[in-house]
Amino acid sequence: MSTPDILSPTDITKLIKTFYDTLLLSNIKHHFVNLNLESHLPRIESFWNATLFPDHAYAQNLVEKHMHLPLKKEDFAVWLSCFHETVDELFSGTNAEITKNRASSIAYIMQKKLLKD
Repeated sequence: MSTPDILSPTDITKLIKTFYDTLLLSNIKHHFVNLNLESHLPRIESFWNATLFPDHAYAQNLVEKHMHLPLKKEDFAVWLSCFHETVDELFSGTNAEITKNRASSIAYIMQKKLLKD
């Protein structure tokens, strides 16, 4: 059975909810313990909607929002692996691939800027 592509904000909501459920079971869950997911998830959904759909906008600085976290190089690998696995589990198609590619770019850039490596 084939999975659908990411075609709407509803698909983004499903992706992000499932992704964070996965993160909360991962070995980087400690980064999310004190996070208010009720207010955080809509921001993340807004970001991914803006990434895929031209009629959406996002105006926050991702690097600045994460500067306070004690992140390690391994954390980015786990985050990215969980993200790709979630996309692959739920979706396939052009937008699913674009989303995974952008996540890879974001993880790389965030790691370089936050860890200065």
